[in-house]
Parts: sequence; structure tokens; C-alpha cells
Amino acid sequence: MGIVIGETATIGNDCTIYHNVTLGGTGKDKYKRHPDIANNVMVGCGAKVLGPIKIGNNVKIGANAVVTKDVENNSTVVGIPRKSY
Repeated sequence: MGIVIGETATIGNDCTIYHNVTLGGTGKDKYKRHPDIANNVMVGCGAKVLGPIKIGNNVKIGANAVVTKDVENNSTVVGIPRKSY
């Protein structure tokens, strides 16, 4: 499947995570290093979600997006770095 999930990451209910996704750390944080993914989130192929950030409910993350900041509920993010729509 090719999904990399860091040890302190959490994933909510009804999430879809496609192949080559990374839920990882940035190397700057000591304790909570990986993202928290809420409910009903779709993470597109090759996306990188990095650091101790929060991804809200009903979020869509586009393929190959790089997300390093929190994402509000009901948002769509795409690009490098991510842009919200």
C-alpha cells in the first residue's frame, strides 16, 4: 500500500487514505510529532501531512499536497505548500 504513518499519528473514523501518503514528523518536535486526522477525511495519493498538526472533519487533501499547518473543518487543500479552498 505504501502508506507511512508516524507512531504518534491518530486517524478518525471513515477516512480514506490513498497510496504513497506520509503522515510524518518534521524532526523538530520531541513528544507529539505526527498529525491528528479527524473524521471523514480523504487524503489523496502521494500527499504529505507533516508535523503535530490537526486536520479537521470532512477535509479533502489533494494528491501530492504538502500540509504543514492545521486545516479547518469542511476544507479542501491542494498544492505545495497547501492552499485552502
